[in-house]
Amino acid sequence: MQLSIQRQRNMMAVVMMLMFMPPSMWVTSLPNILKTYDAVWILPYATALSPFFAIFSGLLFGSLSDRKMNAEKLLAGLGLAGAFALWMAFSVLEWGWHPGWYLFFQAINALISGPMFALISKIKLVNLPNPARSFPIYTMFGTAGWIIGGLIISGLGLDASAKSGQLAAFVRLSMSGLCLLMPATPPTDLVSKGWKATLGFNAFQLLRDRELRTFYIASALFTIPGTAFFMFTPIMLHEFGSAHPTAQMTIGQGVELFTMLFLSLLAGRFRIRWFLLMGMLLGLLRFALFALAGDIGMLAIIWLGIALHGPIFALTMVAGRLFLDKRVPKTMRGQAQALYQLLVSSFGGIVGAFLCGWLYAQHVNVPEPNWSLFWGILASSICIPLIYFSIGVFGKNES
Repeated sequence: MQLSIQRQRNMMAVVMMLMFMPPSMWVTSLPNILKTYDAVWILPYATALSPFFAIFSGLLFGSLSDRKMNAEKLLAGLGLAGAFALWMAFSVLEWGWHPGWYLFFQAINALISGPMFALISKIKLVNLPNPARSFPIYTMFGTAGWIIGGLIISGLGLDASAKSGQLAAFVRLSMSGLCLLMPATPPTDLVSKGWKATLGFNAFQLLRDRELRTFYIASALFTIPGTAFFMFTPIMLHEFGSAHPTAQMTIGQGVELFTMLFLSLLAGRFRIRWFLLMGMLLGLLRFALFALAGDIGMLAIIWLGIALHGPIFALTMVAGRLFLDKRVPKTMRGQAQALYQLLVSSFGGIVGAFLCGWLYAQHVNVPEPNWSLFWGILASSICIPLIYFSIGVFGKNES
């Protein structure tokens, strides 16, 4: 029996929750997991894997959802295949295989899972009434899933165990089956043909628009230093005396729930560009607090910086997708979201993984670690996208 429209929309909230639980279970635990298995040296490579391999799949599947196949069916298939790859990635660590095998299976997982967030964003934006108000509300369930996943891992004492990734794989498997109960989201572009359309390269046409180009580039530049948050904050927590870093990394998601409500109430009343600017300013403040914590050695200041992650995510990533949806043709919704994922998660994530890894090696992973200088450099670098976005976007009329 087919579900009612409202129940199908409710299923989007459930899928969002189950989609965000798995990464919260292993991403924030990964630095300490790799330490357990004497493989911390692969952390920069592991961090760069997801964005690198998403390059090859994001636009392809975004175009496929716009041109050939229902987005919810695509998402179900990707979730199923990604669950297997994720389980294998962490199982090989537990089995004592060479860490290179972790990278291999995580690369497959990244290739398969890269387009998932862009696809669920398209499904929500197409099927929700008044997306400016309802999109943040439904995204809150992803935030709740992230919190639940992190608390489960710390509650089970798996903060440094490969079993956290194995458990995450089973959650993703359950998500896959429920995707088929979401609203049908068929393709809308039945005209575009050729290899550029097939691979999703038509999305790059969006960069011809000055405002969109500024948004895309500023978002990518903002992500580069932001990559350090999940890479090194758990290590800093552990070194400063935290017994449950994975659970404490969910503080930001707790604050994020309130920020989503704030965004839902005000997104239709104020220009979204103001929310984007505020998110970047908070990104600078977060790393400044980490630098201060490194100088005086207080866990409480680190927690305050982590708490800012929630508003930063809501005011940049979530508001950013609304910013895009208001400015792109309906036939390119999937590709526009995939291009955003490509430039932010792929380009920004790859450069950020190695640049932040190099800074960590230079200033922290030394006989006399200097966390204050490490975070201070990253805080300063956020001024680049902040200034670029302000000059490029403000002063233009918003549609």
